[in-house]
Amino acid sequence: MRSSATGALTGLALGDALGFPTEFNDVPSILAKCGPWRQMELPRAAFVTDDTQMTLALGRGLRTAMERGPLAPVRMVRPVREGYVEWWRSPENNRAPGRTCLVACERLSHDARRWQEASQTGSKGCGANMRVAPLGLVPGLSGEVRAGAAQL
Repeated sequence: MRSSATGALTGLALGDALGFPTEFNDVPSILAKCGPWRQMELPRAAFVTDDTQMTLALGRGLRTAMERGPLAPVRMVRPVREGYVEWWRSPENNRAPGRTCLVACERLSHDARRWQEASQTGSKGCGANMRVAPLGLVPGLSGEVRAGAAQL
């Protein structure tokens, strides 16, 4: 399982890094910038993006939660909160993350605030969907538990 998880997260990070130079560009802009897709060259330097950083923060939080026993909301909330707040405060958080995730992480930094109160439910972003990949790697979860953890 460990090598599968490493492969999945490495692939996620590489795909994210390869897509970074064209993020938020439309197809004509990408073609003008990079040329026809079959002739595009890989970037010389890969960038670790905020999406990868936040995915890894979730993964670390899940690992901590599972070290304490079977994954459950009561075990998951604190280490995942701490992972996101640590990322939010980090000087490495310089990859232009979106306002929605920054506001939510700032709200999570207040321990008394419930997770649901920190969420930006009216946001048009899909950042949370991009970052739940580590939940797919947790062994032994029912579909219902996995879906509930992803929604949290």
